[in-house]
Amino acid sequence: MAKESMSRYLILLIAATLCSAGAQSRDYFSGTISTDTRWSGEIYVDGDVIIARGVTLTIDSGSRIIFKARSDRMRSGEDPERAEIIVYGKLIARGRERGGRIIFTSGADHPQMNDWYGIIFKNLQEPSVLEFCLVEYGYKGITCYGSSPRIENSEVRFNYYIGISVEVRARPLIRNTLVLGNGFAGINCELAAAPRIEQSVINQNTNGVIIFDRSQPDLGVFPPEEGKSVGENRIFNNFEYDVYNHSSNDIFAQNNIWNTERPEELEQHIYDRRDHPAYGEVIYRPLYGRGTRLARRRPGVLPPVLPAETRQREADTLLAGGEPSTPRHRPGEQAGEVFPERTEDAPVSRTEEPVAPPLSPVAPPASASSPETPAITRTEAAPPEKSENTPVETPAETPPRVPIVEPVLEPFIDGGQREYLRRVKPKFPDIYKRTRREGLVIMEVIVARDGSVESYRILRSDGEAFSEAVRDVIRQFRYKPATVNGKPVRFKVVERFRFKLVR
Repeated sequence: MAKESMSRYLILLIAATLCSAGAQSRDYFSGTISTDTRWSGEIYVDGDVIIARGVTLTIDSGSRIIFKARSDRMRSGEDPERAEIIVYGKLIARGRERGGRIIFTSGADHPQMNDWYGIIFKNLQEPSVLEFCLVEYGYKGITCYGSSPRIENSEVRFNYYIGISVEVRARPLIRNTLVLGNGFAGINCELAAAPRIEQSVINQNTNGVIIFDRSQPDLGVFPPEEGKSVGENRIFNNFEYDVYNHSSNDIFAQNNIWNTERPEELEQHIYDRRDHPAYGEVIYRPLYGRGTRLARRRPGVLPPVLPAETRQREADTLLAGGEPSTPRHRPGEQAGEVFPERTEDAPVSRTEEPVAPPLSPVAPPASASSPETPAITRTEAAPPEKSENTPVETPAETPPRVPIVEPVLEPFIDGGQREYLRRVKPKFPDIYKRTRREGLVIMEVIVARDGSVESYRILRSDGEAFSEAVRDVIRQFRYKPATVNGKPVRFKVVERFRFKLVR
């Protein structure tokens, strides 16, 4: 018996040694790509990768680009402690719909937001392409810096600060893309950026779309116009605002799904001129569904920003090929930690906020999300309104039924949003009370068909004691069981717990 135990121990020891040797012998890549290059399979990165001007990096479908967590052997770029891909030439990453997505991810055993920096496009002339790609666990997942790539059929999730940041007059096309669970914003627009965003899902970010300076994203124009967004976005269930207009421009966001026809609920999640006279209006009528006359909104608190003159001067300098005079945001700095709050005394957790009764979606739910492809279904545009006060009926074409892949994303369950049967407030850690430390924990939760918590994982934590406080309560949560087309399903949500001291 002792011999058998010893044999098993030796086998396990040999296997562990081989695995360790394999990991140590792994070839990591970093540095400048100066000739046209093709990547295929698993590519491991431990420092900045720079695609030189005039050079194309092509990535084959099904490839995985794996970044060594919190490492930058080059000690360069936007963050000298995290690897990034900087594109001065072209990046062509075309995956396939089923089993062929290209994945940009962390190599950590337990990946978290901010493990690497992200992909930065800086080519002003030739657009890069991301199709059927997944970008996760970065600081900024994708940055369009005066560059206008085409981002389609992709997923950008669990990035610490921003999912897609569109800057310096960039005009990318973002189509049929899932932007989910990003820290400060799903999509950020600044320095006269003008992305075209259509048929996408922007969900469970702290803020859905934030607009600064003279930026003017196109979220939908109705009646349809050539070269303009058709809308058909699902913009809802973001923790603070779905659209936050901090620019002087009017923003078109017509023909979109907001998962509600209740005026007071929709208006609580849009910030614009009617909240502050210095900013433009968000023009969201007609809705995809039924138009209604909307009530007055209550004011919110503005996030701090650089003066407009400073930001525009920086934009002009960058377009001329110079370096910015003002520092960019780094992980851990205050600029990356500020979240606009709708009330002065915010609750510790979203789970403590009042939750509206579940609402029927204004369009039939799309198929469930799977690890291979985000579930986003195109629907038909709404007809023009008959008059300012006349409700508009939108005959949506029923999408073809596809197999449901569990766990389903929250936007695609019947009703479009979770409903709690039981929520428990985590205890503020005593040690952090004494040191006046505040923080945030973001986690992904898988909900079983009976509404219990099946599993969870922490995506971001500002302190181990905060993590422990959340772990102590999350198993006590109970959700209303979810369905898709009436069929019970497992589903997943992002839970966000803010620990904020009372002042």
